[in-house]
Amino acid sequence: MNALAALILAATPCSVDVEWRNEGDVALVAECPPSYFATRQAAKAAVRQAGRREHVQIRFGRVASYPWLSSMLARQASSSRNWPEMRDAPEAYVTRALLGMPEFTALFDAQWRIASVVVRDVRVKPAAQLDLPKGHPLPRGVTLPYDAEVTVMLVR
Repeated sequence: MNALAALILAATPCSVDVEWRNEGDVALVAECPPSYFATRQAAKAAVRQAGRREHVQIRFGRVASYPWLSSMLARQASSSRNWPEMRDAPEAYVTRALLGMPEFTALFDAQWRIASVVVRDVRVKPAAQLDLPKGHPLPRGVTLPYDAEVTVMLVR
């Protein structure tokens, strides 16, 4: 992992609350932008609180609320051969990107399997407006995904 990624993952501490909405439906809620570790603790708390349930739905809300995840999504798209081809299907691209991102899939305990990721309302920005590593020039006007509404369904 490079130094930039390490800094993003270890951002300023901010706790993430676990709010149960309905049976098997939980939302992660943060007062401030949480670090990777705070997000992971909350996801683990959610599945721990699920007790004997066979499935649990975790609502992350907006990816932009998690700077570490937003940055990783934009960075992955910036170097992806798939993003330019999938701009007309951004939800499918973000779903595949999240499922292929070890930092995202590691948020959940090994006893749980990701059954599905629901992605809605993907937002893009010009690459020049995103915090991307220098030295990897992108064509002028390229837009990249940085935000989306994300819900993950986990099963045992």
